[in-house]
Amino acid sequence: MNDKDEQLLERFFSEARRTELPDAGFSRRVMRSLPDRVIGLSRLWTAFCAALGVVLCAAFGAWEGLGERLGGALRSMTDIELSRSGLLNLLLGFALVAVLAVAEVVDRLRYRW
Repeated sequence: MNDKDEQLLERFFSEARRTELPDAGFSRRVMRSLPDRVIGLSRLWTAFCAALGVVLCAAFGAWEGLGERLGGALRSMTDIELSRSGLLNLLLGFALVAVLAVAEVVDRLRYRW
């Protein structure tokens, strides 16, 4: 195509682009009723990663170490004798949970519209 044809096509379709057909919200309802593949894939990926994490923890015996650390953390919190590294681990854990919560809220708000 030459430049003149491009200009004619652009002029023709620019008018059509501005034209809005009255459909009483039909297009919006159709778009909302279509399945959102991205959200489905995201949920599948999250479930897969969580299941893989549980399997790996069980395979490598991480439950015992986790129980010991959690029990130690709870004992030290009740004795109010948090060491510097224990306090740092606790704060990092809270920060991680906060970041994940904010990311989840942002993700849900993004896909709501």
